[in-house]
Amino acid sequence: MPNRSVVFYCIESEFWATAYRLVEKLYSAGERLLFLCDNDDEVSSYSSRLWTYSKLAFIPSGSRRIISASDAEFCYVWFSTTMEFYNTPTCLLHNGLDMTKFNTIERFCKIMDVFNVDLMAAARTRSEFYKKNGFRNQKLWIQVGQSWKSENIT
Repeated sequence: MPNRSVVFYCIESEFWATAYRLVEKLYSAGERLLFLCDNDDEVSSYSSRLWTYSKLAFIPSGSRRIISASDAEFCYVWFSTTMEFYNTPTCLLHNGLDMTKFNTIERFCKIMDVFNVDLMAAARTRSEFYKKNGFRNQKLWIQVGQSWKSENIT
Protein backbone atom coordinates (compact mmCIF):
# COMPACT_ATOMS: atom_id res chain seq x y z
CA MET A 1 0.00 0.00 0.00
CA PRO A 2 1.43 3.42 -0.93
CA ASN A 3 2.25 5.94 1.77
CA ARG A 4 -0.87 8.08 1.88
CA SER A 5 -0.90 11.43 3.62
CA VAL A 6 -3.28 14.19 4.62
CA VAL A 7 -2.22 17.75 5.28
CA PHE A 8 -4.73 19.90 7.12
CA TYR A 9 -4.53 23.67 6.74
CA CYS A 10 -6.45 25.53 9.46
CA ILE A 11 -6.92 29.00 8.01
CA GLU A 12 -8.10 32.34 9.26
CA SER A 13 -8.00 33.94 5.79
CA GLU A 14 -9.97 33.35 2.60
CA PHE A 15 -9.97 29.78 1.34
CA TRP A 16 -9.13 30.51 -2.26
CA ALA A 17 -5.87 32.36 -1.50
CA THR A 18 -4.46 29.42 0.47
CA ALA A 19 -5.85 26.91 -2.00
CA TYR A 20 -4.20 28.57 -4.99
CA ARG A 21 -0.81 28.72 -3.31
CA LEU A 22 -1.18 24.97 -2.72
CA VAL A 23 -2.25 24.45 -6.34
CA GLU A 24 0.85 26.30 -7.58
CA LYS A 25 3.15 24.23 -5.37
CA LEU A 26 1.52 20.95 -6.34
CA TYR A 27 1.63 21.85 -10.03
CA SER A 28 5.32 22.80 -9.81
CA ALA A 29 5.96 19.37 -8.23
CA GLY A 30 4.18 17.65 -11.14
CA GLU A 31 1.12 16.59 -9.13
CA ARG A 32 -2.24 16.15 -10.81
CA LEU A 33 -5.06 17.47 -8.68
CA LEU A 34 -8.78 17.05 -8.18
CA PHE A 35 -10.10 20.28 -6.68
CA LEU A 36 -13.33 19.12 -5.04
CA CYS A 37 -16.05 21.75 -4.65
CA ASP A 38 -19.32 21.80 -2.75
CA ASN A 39 -21.47 23.03 -5.66
CA ASP A 40 -21.37 24.19 -9.29
CA ASP A 41 -21.07 27.85 -8.28
CA GLU A 42 -17.82 27.03 -6.44
CA VAL A 43 -16.56 25.12 -9.49
CA SER A 44 -17.12 28.20 -11.67
CA SER A 45 -15.75 30.65 -9.12
CA TYR A 46 -12.59 28.75 -8.19
CA SER A 47 -11.89 27.73 -11.77
CA SER A 48 -12.16 31.29 -13.07
CA ARG A 49 -10.06 32.66 -10.20
CA LEU A 50 -7.24 30.26 -11.04
CA TRP A 51 -6.96 31.83 -14.49
CA THR A 52 -6.40 35.26 -12.95
CA TYR A 53 -4.55 34.30 -9.76
CA SER A 54 -1.03 34.82 -11.06
CA LYS A 55 0.19 36.83 -14.01
CA LEU A 56 3.36 34.74 -14.15
CA ALA A 57 1.94 31.22 -13.93
CA PHE A 58 -0.20 29.20 -16.28
CA ILE A 59 -1.69 26.08 -14.74
CA PRO A 60 -3.65 23.88 -17.16
CA SER A 61 -7.03 23.39 -15.53
CA GLY A 62 -10.64 22.75 -16.33
CA SER A 63 -14.02 21.36 -15.43
CA ARG A 64 -16.82 19.62 -17.30
CA ARG A 65 -18.46 22.97 -17.93
CA ILE A 66 -15.56 24.24 -20.05
CA ILE A 67 -13.65 21.17 -21.25
CA SER A 68 -14.82 17.77 -22.44
CA ALA A 69 -13.88 14.85 -20.22
CA SER A 70 -11.80 13.43 -23.06
CA ASP A 71 -9.52 16.49 -22.88
CA ALA A 72 -9.18 16.43 -19.07
CA GLU A 73 -5.91 14.51 -19.35
CA PHE A 74 -4.32 17.81 -20.41
CA CYS A 75 -5.43 19.49 -17.17
CA TYR A 76 -3.26 19.27 -14.08
CA VAL A 77 -6.15 20.66 -12.03
CA TRP A 78 -9.70 19.40 -12.47
CA PHE A 79 -12.55 21.23 -10.68
CA SER A 80 -15.58 19.12 -9.80
CA THR A 81 -18.36 18.44 -7.29
CA THR A 82 -17.90 14.68 -7.66
CA MET A 83 -14.99 12.26 -7.51
CA GLU A 84 -13.87 12.33 -11.12
CA PHE A 85 -10.64 10.78 -12.27
CA TYR A 86 -10.46 12.05 -15.84
CA ASN A 87 -7.10 13.75 -15.29
CA THR A 88 -5.69 10.81 -13.23
CA PRO A 89 -5.18 12.93 -10.10
CA THR A 90 -2.81 11.87 -7.34
CA CYS A 91 -3.91 14.62 -4.97
CA LEU A 92 -7.27 15.83 -3.67
CA LEU A 93 -7.85 19.39 -2.42
CA HIS A 94 -11.06 20.53 -0.75
CA ASN A 95 -12.42 23.12 1.67
CA GLY A 96 -13.40 21.00 4.64
CA LEU A 97 -16.10 18.97 2.91
CA ASP A 98 -17.76 15.97 4.55
CA MET A 99 -15.72 13.19 2.98
CA THR A 100 -17.82 10.30 4.30
CA LYS A 101 -20.12 10.59 1.26
CA PHE A 102 -17.23 9.72 -1.06
CA ASN A 103 -16.08 6.12 -1.26
CA THR A 104 -13.11 6.48 -3.59
CA ILE A 105 -10.60 8.53 -1.60
CA GLU A 106 -8.20 5.59 -1.48
CA ARG A 107 -7.33 6.35 -5.12
CA PHE A 108 -5.38 9.40 -3.95
CA CYS A 109 -1.88 9.56 -2.46
CA LYS A 110 -2.34 12.99 -0.87
CA ILE A 111 -5.25 14.98 0.50
CA MET A 112 -5.10 18.70 1.18
CA ASP A 113 -7.92 19.53 3.61
CA VAL A 114 -8.29 23.31 4.01
CA PHE A 115 -10.74 24.52 6.64
CA ASN A 116 -11.68 27.59 8.67
CA VAL A 117 -10.29 27.92 12.18
CA ASP A 118 -13.81 27.63 13.65
CA LEU A 119 -14.24 24.11 12.25
CA MET A 120 -11.48 22.19 14.07
CA ALA A 121 -13.88 19.58 15.56
CA ALA A 122 -15.15 18.62 12.09
CA ALA A 123 -11.53 18.38 10.85
CA ARG A 124 -10.72 15.95 13.65
CA THR A 125 -13.71 13.83 12.61
CA ARG A 126 -12.42 13.82 9.01
CA SER A 127 -8.99 12.85 10.35
CA GLU A 128 -10.46 9.69 11.89
CA PHE A 129 -12.28 8.93 8.64
CA TYR A 130 -9.04 9.34 6.68
CA LYS A 131 -7.19 7.03 9.07
CA LYS A 132 -9.83 4.33 8.58
CA ASN A 133 -9.22 4.65 4.84
CA GLY A 134 -5.45 4.20 4.98
CA PHE A 135 -4.28 7.81 5.39
CA ARG A 136 -2.26 7.41 8.56
CA ASN A 137 0.38 10.06 7.88
CA GLN A 138 -1.35 13.32 8.89
CA LYS A 139 -0.15 16.82 9.70
CA LEU A 140 -1.90 20.01 10.76
CA TRP A 141 -0.72 23.51 9.83
CA ILE A 142 -2.40 26.40 11.63
CA GLN A 143 -2.31 29.89 10.15
CA VAL A 144 -1.27 32.57 12.63
CA GLY A 145 -1.30 35.92 10.88
CA GLN A 146 1.20 35.69 8.03
CA SER A 147 2.97 32.59 9.37
CA TRP A 148 2.12 28.95 10.09
CA LYS A 149 2.69 26.64 13.03
CA SER A 150 2.75 22.88 12.85
CA GLU A 151 0.80 20.56 15.14
CA ASN A 152 -0.65 17.07 15.15
CA ILE A 153 -4.31 16.82 14.21
CA THR A 154 -5.22 14.41 17.01
